Amino acid sequence: MKRTLCPFHARTNLRRALVALIALGAMATAADATPSARPQIGGTLRVEMSERIASIDPRQWPSAPAQSAAADRVESLIFDRLVKFDEHGSLQPALARSWQHDEPSKRWEFRLREGVKFSDGTLLTAPIAALALQQLLGASFDVSATPDSVVIQAEHSIPDFPVQLATGRYFIFNRGEDNSLTGTGPFRVAEWPAAEGPGRASFVANIGCWAGRPFVDKIELAMGVDFQRQANAISFGQADVVELPASQVRRAAQRGVRAASSDPVQLFALVFDGSRPAVQDAHVRQAISLAINRASIADVILQKQGIPAGGLLPNWISGYAHLFPAMSDLPRARDLLPASAREQFRSMPLVLFYDSGDAEARAIAERVSVNLREVGVMVQASGQIADSKAKLSVADLRLVRLRMAAPDPATALSDLLLPGSLDEAETNLETPEQIYAAERALIDSFRVIPLVHVSENYGLSPQVRDWMAPRWGGWKLEDVWLGPPSAAGGNSP
Repeated sequence: MKRTLCPFHARTNLRRALVALIALGAMATAADATPSARPQIGGTLRVEMSERIASIDPRQWPSAPAQSAAADRVESLIFDRLVKFDEHGSLQPALARSWQHDEPSKRWEFRLREGVKFSDGTLLTAPIAALALQQLLGASFDVSATPDSVVIQAEHSIPDFPVQLATGRYFIFNRGEDNSLTGTGPFRVAEWPAAEGPGRASFVANIGCWAGRPFVDKIELAMGVDFQRQANAISFGQADVVELPASQVRRAAQRGVRAASSDPVQLFALVFDGSRPAVQDAHVRQAISLAINRASIADVILQKQGIPAGGLLPNWISGYAHLFPAMSDLPRARDLLPASAREQFRSMPLVLFYDSGDAEARAIAERVSVNLREVGVMVQASGQIADSKAKLSVADLRLVRLRMAAPDPATALSDLLLPGSLDEAETNLETPEQIYAAERALIDSFRVIPLVHVSENYGLSPQVRDWMAPRWGGWKLEDVWLGPPSAAGGNSP
């Protein structure tokens, strides 16, 4: 058996130590320290987000990228996984303190941390964890329990299985007698909104959390809040954490709003429908790629908050993004388009769909239409509801916003691959060479055209301290504490 034993997460130790010192009143005071520089326990953190999730049940994990990202952020307040990524993207233990696997990587054993309790006081046991994972992994996995471990048997080799368990739906939960779910995370649910009512939820600190209690006592979360209302809330002191679209980051800064950004974790891309006759010719798809001015999208539409993308993965994940230059070449694009194709597009424009609820997607779709018109390709851009399936069959191409949920290259590339976009032989992503080859095959076929990479951005109130979200997006609200606004200045309306 190959065994992996990881050290305890340093930041978890730090939070536990700080909370203990604060509770004892024994925090040392440096000669040049000010009260606002020392973590404080208490207060209510007010958070707003644009997505609204229907449930905190990991078994009801949404499929849409924006919804799944929102579910990950909210459910990480309540639940923990067996393993997690640290600030550097390395795997670290969470509820599992070590793990090992057999030679073909089909059988994995995760030894649980001792003494961990759910927020209702129930002790975490291997059978409880195994039952949760069996429901999440499905019938293709056999999940069993030993006295102190969870054993997972797969039908095929899964060499990166811990990476899979560190992302997505794979939270450990316990179902109570009233069918409510509890977790071992830093907060527990105090209130969850009804389906028809306002999307307001609240969470209170899990005082007995195995990793140490969070600094704030309570989180008030408003879901389904549009970006303009979020901008107003952060400007006028009505929220502490809001989402900022990339195109609004500079404007928010001009209003005095503090902003925090991840590394680029989202990709705007064009995806072709291979069944549509108008885009079956690879030369036509290549011409479309060469006609698009990605720099203007990044600099003008996204206000210099985007990075022109020639490949799927951003360079901070792959290290080889320079091998996929983001090229624009109008003369070459015109040469690739035969006269018959230009004549066809004049009488029958290409149909381009984008998410009608995404203002940035609409602006990018309009810019793409202008670029393609310069080479003789007429485009009819039309918005649709993101989760609607009714119109997909009549679109020649779609503008999509895809999100990478993990810093692991194979996982990140899998997040960006749409069903059927790669042949079966190209989906083996175990080595760096295979990852590069899969991305190269997709880019060279022009079945997907990357446009720009963008970051996740948040606006923070002057009271928010220690915002240390992962570089691949999301948040870590258990580490945030609230200080007096005078030390950081106020947000200007």
